[in-house]
Amino acid sequence: MAFANDDNAAMARGALLADGFAEGDVTRYTRDEVIAECNKSSEDAAIPAQVGREMAKLDDYLALAKSGCGFLVVHAAQDERTKRAIAVVLPYGLKFAEKYNRLTQEEMA
Repeated sequence: MAFANDDNAAMARGALLADGFAEGDVTRYTRDEVIAECNKSSEDAAIPAQVGREMAKLDDYLALAKSGCGFLVVHAAQDERTKRAIAVVLPYGLKFAEKYNRLTQEEMA
């Protein structure tokens, strides 16, 4: 999940925890952490596993981080839990959310 800024991501994390999500299920990343990880991953672009769609997603995340976004990764395997997580964080400036399923990704917001 990407939020308008780091503060909104922190508030969204707090709201998820207050709603019953476990500490270990909600990880926050600041814009600077995402930028650093994206830059590091870009250096590994020559590795065959880092091509195509994955690199395009990396570019998307980097653009969001450079625009000031803060991020959360939420473990919400069941569809109902995913929907609940999105409902909880919507008031905190949610800009983008996607769900990684076993073999697919789906954009949620």
